[in-house]
Amino acid sequence: MKACIYARTSRLEKRHTTTKIEHQVAFCLDLSRRFNLTVEPEHVFTDVEMPGDLPPTCWAPENEPSRPALSALIAAIEERQVSRILVRRLEKLGTTSLVLDGLRDLLASCGARIMVSRELAEDPSDPTARYAMSTLQPYIEFDLVEDQDRRARLRAKKLEELERLRAKVARLEGEIAEL
Repeated sequence: MKACIYARTSRLEKRHTTTKIEHQVAFCLDLSRRFNLTVEPEHVFTDVEMPGDLPPTCWAPENEPSRPALSALIAAIEERQVSRILVRRLEKLGTTSLVLDGLRDLLASCGARIMVSRELAEDPSDPTARYAMSTLQPYIEFDLVEDQDRRARLRAKKLEELERLRAKVARLEGEIAEL
């Protein structure tokens, strides 16, 4: 499955090493390996020193500040070049209802999903992260495909075991009734 990476820094994050573009991209490449996704170099989108409240260029009024890389990501999704977005933290995609609602609608219409690490997505101390999570929740995937397959196999096994137990209970009830 083809995926893209989105990384963004704001002017406020200049001194934080974990938010540097190269660290975000490296994190997302690792995530792509964990999810068994393919990321082509042309599908690595970065906006440097851009606040999360700026809209993508394709949604912004003319001559207004905007995020061109997010606009390119949107085009890649609309053109079905990619179906998964990898991000280090959800609020990198956006921090306002305009951006997050627009992304939610885009994901819904194109069948795309966001892949993110659960640990970094669920930060209860960060209101921006909580807002992004609540807005994009239906389109976020945390678990590996292998984990989903493993759970499906385990569920099938448990259902088989339940049927065997029901048959045994029915047999025992029959034996008790004969006594």
